[in-house]
Amino acid sequence: MAMTSLAVRTATPADVASFGIGEPRDLGAAPGDDWSGFLASLEVHRLTGLALAASNAGALRLTEEQAETLASNHGKAMAAALTIERELLEVGLVFREAGLNPVVLKGPAVAHSAYPDASWRPFGDLDLLVRTAEWRSACQALEGSGRRRRLPEPRPGFDERFGKAAVHRGPAGIEVDLHRTLVVGPFGLWIRPDEVFEHTAPLSLGGRTFERLDDTCLMLHACVHAALGWRAPFLWTVRDVGQIALMAGVDWGALATVAERWRLQVVVQHALTMATELLRVPMPAGAETVMALSSRRSERRALDAYVTEQRTRGGTAVSTLRAIPGVTAKAAYLRALLFPRRDFLQQRDETRKPSYVRRWMTAVRWMAARRG
Repeated sequence: MAMTSLAVRTATPADVASFGIGEPRDLGAAPGDDWSGFLASLEVHRLTGLALAASNAGALRLTEEQAETLASNHGKAMAAALTIERELLEVGLVFREAGLNPVVLKGPAVAHSAYPDASWRPFGDLDLLVRTAEWRSACQALEGSGRRRRLPEPRPGFDERFGKAAVHRGPAGIEVDLHRTLVVGPFGLWIRPDEVFEHTAPLSLGGRTFERLDDTCLMLHACVHAALGWRAPFLWTVRDVGQIALMAGVDWGALATVAERWRLQVVVQHALTMATELLRVPMPAGAETVMALSSRRSERRALDAYVTEQRTRGGTAVSTLRAIPGVTAKAAYLRALLFPRRDFLQQRDETRKPSYVRRWMTAVRWMAARRG
């Protein structure tokens, strides 16, 4: 009876995301009746590398045809990742000439430092962090190299005061996401972005040395990305949390200290809980230091603005407004949201004529939904 159950067990993307963490276990067989849907989900959640590794290890059972298709699709994902790494080498030279030294975030930084094989972790764009004081110079350097900003800032000065990042796209279509802080919204305001540069480590790639977040701050950012990036998190972000937690370099005491100073304790706790539940693994050793931290009501309320239905009702914007200190600064933020430059409105929706009324009606719908 047990053998029959094993034979019919069907693997899920969450099973694939758990491969290589915790005790080895059989993930089951890929679905035969919805293989295309299963494969599409692996690609959306960037799990093709883990699926291929699980298949090679005998943990994920695939037919010969499924294995060939998976290998082909993962090869395309790796080709895209190599293209992005070449972009990093080129952008690195651009910034070096401008006297800038950015920190590489997510993608290649995580793949080459946290995973036993970088091919397990595909990525789709390049994320770089610069100091707030160097923000304008970094944007100008990218513009000067032919990498155009996709969306202008709503009003002059908005980026340095309230913004998180700006996407620049080069002639080849590769996106460089230039960061000033680690996340948009209230938590992005509470983080002290210039302190992030005190928590870096070298990253070797293509014969060059870059800076990445050290293992402790890498763990912190993985928690931020998994918990706050999307209301329904992508599985690769959850896997990053579980993967980095395995690294001996994570100093949980230091992580607790930084998380508390940047008011991220509730975010880290949420991400760790999510990872242990989705990946079905125990809480990482040492994490009890972080899990024991208390949080303010304002921080818990801010988290709800990201992870509940409030997110679709302007919750992040409202929470940001609450977190901004001072009436003058709050007024500047509201003005940027309600009266942005017309070129910003045009770029936000190129298919229609810019309209302030349409933008204001969005805020009205948010307020009506929140009251309801």
